[in-house]
Amino acid sequence: MKLKIKKSYKNPSDNFILMLCGRVLENMRNNASFPNPIPTVPEAEKKYADFQVALNMAGRSDRTLSSAKNDRKAEVIAMLEKWDDYVTTISNGDKTMLLSSGFDIAGIKSTSQALTPIEKLDVEIGPIGQAIVSIKKVPGAKMYAFQCTPDPITPESVWTTETTTDRENTFTNLNSIVKYWFRVIAYGRGKQSVISVLVSRVIQ
Repeated sequence: MKLKIKKSYKNPSDNFILMLCGRVLENMRNNASFPNPIPTVPEAEKKYADFQVALNMAGRSDRTLSSAKNDRKAEVIAMLEKWDDYVTTISNGDKTMLLSSGFDIAGIKSTSQALTPIEKLDVEIGPIGQAIVSIKKVPGAKMYAFQCTPDPITPESVWTTETTTDRENTFTNLNSIVKYWFRVIAYGRGKQSVISVLVSRVIQ
């Protein structure tokens, strides 16, 4: 029997969808086995970023913002469904190709599915031009990529990335009185990765 992608992207949890989509994006980006996904990787990144922003905004307990978050989430799930069909067709049951996509595979508990989600991202504003970003330790993570970019987030956004084995990082030389978005990607063995929610702060 051919291996199949698990339909775990239909999980209703916001954080799970965020974690899974982030992992699939990291794996599909520049993946030679899947060169022409539809939507394209930049289009998918935009949908993912929109969902992250909407999820962060929905934390304010506003029904309109919550509805907007659910709309963005539905777009991400629809994107994952299309990529599921694409990956399934191209891989034709090949285990290595399927695992390289970042999707969960039915009947397989592999190292690519081992990292736990990043449940919370803390951003503390430090002295002028600084921000201290931290998360709880992710079991199995070998390194963390701390990223930030000025508002607004677009497909053309350039993310400043600082990689470390520590679960805390201080960004310096940020522009004062400017809103920045922050996120963290945790990397494990092979192509394992999980990504945090987005958090915004205005720098001193």
